[in-house]
Amino acid sequence: MKMNNKKNITATIKFFANLRDFAPPKKIVTLLTGSTVSTVLDMFAISKETKLIILINGSPHKKRDTQIKDGDIVAIFPPLAGG
Repeated sequence: MKMNNKKNITATIKFFANLRDFAPPKKIVTLLTGSTVSTVLDMFAISKETKLIILINGSPHKKRDTQIKDGDIVAIFPPLAGG
């Protein structure tokens, strides 16, 4: 009999600016080990074409296939403009 070795992890997801239309400003989610930034974006129906700034534990991550680890804080921002 084969056992499923996938374990659940939790991560805090924070949405900023107009991305709050997709979810509350802060949400704790349960994910399977090996889940990626793309997994989270799919959870909240955020299009793959949407330009985003993604920070994991305060460090920028450009690749959406970056794995999320247990306890990570993922902050998602729309592109910022200023003058």
